[in-house]
Amino acid sequence: MEQNDYHVLPQGDRWTVTLHGVALAVFADMKAALNRAIDIAHQAGMAGHEAKVLLIDPFRTSNDAPKWVFGRHPYPPTA
Repeated sequence: MEQNDYHVLPQGDRWTVTLHGVALAVFADMKAALNRAIDIAHQAGMAGHEAKVLLIDPFRTSNDAPKWVFGRHPYPPTA
């Protein structure tokens, strides 16, 4: 089973969703980027892939802990 880690990271004044280092979408705010990443990850999970969304801290002041994991967190997110 393929592992798909969708990363949400800031780039300048925008937020980018990436998969394997390739930009998939760019958003004006973090919440929109997270929501889209979760939508994409959910689709991947439904197709039989392991999928999770990580919020990447470019300054490494916190861990890049998963914000959403297929099969573990509700879809759509409740918060």
